[in-house]
Amino acid sequence: MLFDGSPLLPSAVAADAGGHLVVGRDALHTATIDPGAFEPHPKRCIDDETVLLGDRSVPVADLIAAVLHRVAGEAARAAGGAPTDIVLTCPAGWATGRRDLLRHAAATALPDARLVEEPVAAANHFIAVGGDLAVGDTAVVYDFGAGTFDASVIRRTAAGIEVLATEGLNDCGGLDIDAAIVESLGAALGEKPGWSRLVEPKTTADRRASRQLWDNVRQAKEMLSRAATTLVHVPLVDVEVPIGREQLDAAAAPVLDRTVTAVRAALRTAEVPAAGAIFLCGGSSRMPVVTTVLHRAFGIEPTVVDQPELAVAEGSIQSPAAVAAPEPGDPSWPTVDLTKRPAPSSRPFWVDPRVRIGAAAAAVLLAAATVTAFALQGRSDDEQHGAAFAAASASGRASVSPSVSYAAGIDPCLVGTWVQATDVRTNKIDGKDVQFVLVSGRKTATFEADGRTGVVFDQVIGTATVNGNKWEEIVNGWASGRYRAGNGTLIYDSWSVGGTWELRRNGRRNTGGALSISNEAERYVCAGDSLSTGSSFSSETMTRVK
Repeated sequence: MLFDGSPLLPSAVAADAGGHLVVGRDALHTATIDPGAFEPHPKRCIDDETVLLGDRSVPVADLIAAVLHRVAGEAARAAGGAPTDIVLTCPAGWATGRRDLLRHAAATALPDARLVEEPVAAANHFIAVGGDLAVGDTAVVYDFGAGTFDASVIRRTAAGIEVLATEGLNDCGGLDIDAAIVESLGAALGEKPGWSRLVEPKTTADRRASRQLWDNVRQAKEMLSRAATTLVHVPLVDVEVPIGREQLDAAAAPVLDRTVTAVRAALRTAEVPAAGAIFLCGGSSRMPVVTTVLHRAFGIEPTVVDQPELAVAEGSIQSPAAVAAPEPGDPSWPTVDLTKRPAPSSRPFWVDPRVRIGAAAAAVLLAAATVTAFALQGRSDDEQHGAAFAAASASGRASVSPSVSYAAGIDPCLVGTWVQATDVRTNKIDGKDVQFVLVSGRKTATFEADGRTGVVFDQVIGTATVNGNKWEEIVNGWASGRYRAGNGTLIYDSWSVGGTWELRRNGRRNTGGALSISNEAERYVCAGDSLSTGSSFSSETMTRVK
């Protein structure tokens, strides 16, 4: 099919003057008139309930449904009737909630559609066009799109394609390379009149100019896949800035480094020592530097087809080996009781401003009893830990320094920096209490004499086994707030938090989201360089390092 003369339909959605949703190139045109009523990448909003288009709040499912209605209309016109076999694709790491939203969005436009995981579809396409993947062989599907990235390790079996492991980055794609280019332009033009209006637009005219800048940057990036140099016109500043492929490669390097890390993590989870082959798909994989970086990292030449942005779509329908994703009621795809809470984005006082935590965060176990992304429905038995969390005695505390001024309600023994040694926390999986035990990573907590506290999670992972399935509880990020202590109890408030959490089953993402905080008070025992804490859902021990 062709959409306005192209085999690609932009997934952009906009609300027109009458409040109706328009999609594709019509949405791009509408954005030039009213940029505030435009969402260019609905897939990046998959975990949001609604998106604001102008002054109207629109469910994310409606945005996706609008795109699919356009597809259904074009299909009916091309075929002379409704299509009889419909396949939708989704990332292998999407859990039941995201898949259900996609099904809901498709219910009226494309009913009875099958779901096929994207790496399965891509692998089928590479096999169909002559890719070398024998039964028993493994490969990596490197799916680098505009807004997201997925690295999946697949194996070809006699029955079809099996996904062994997948690593998804929802904030890593061509858009992030565009953002790096815009940032480099700002370094050169930040003092010029008009630049601040581009990066912080306040009027419709400013938003229109800002959108034009991003379009110009994207077009220049795409041209640099074919040419050595080009120019970027910067509206409002009204200059043309030269940019070369070397500059583009430098801007892309941090983003591509994250994709390489994700590939290595997927291989490690799949217990595959090396990538036998790397299949490139997604429009952003056209960049020549992608092939260079992967060859340098893994020592093999990636395989790419003529139109990598169509590989998933082509593969979804061209092979009978495609396997539908699990249905929501399938007991092999457990559900998890989780609750998301909004997370403020202010930077904690103790984080080095040169370190960026959150945007590039990998996933890890919530190691502190007070910071959690999960609904606190899993409860450990109070009597089990009762003796360990008796109120601290004065004789067990560190000596008080006469040179330090302690705020009211501060236990001097707590003041300092602590590193986690052990952690056990209880969560519910399929309605049952499951204990996750810390296996790796580093969590550092700081308690200040003035009542400030903070914690950093760095690749902390906890695991549990349920019905023979390995679960991992994963978080990266930070939190900062205030605390007070007394009679063996820690009380927290005024939290700020940033980062992400994720839950995986057998190496595949089940669910995840933004890091959030529980204000539940903790029992604690502090004695010298040893700290033990516990709540209704967790217990941990820490060692003083400062």
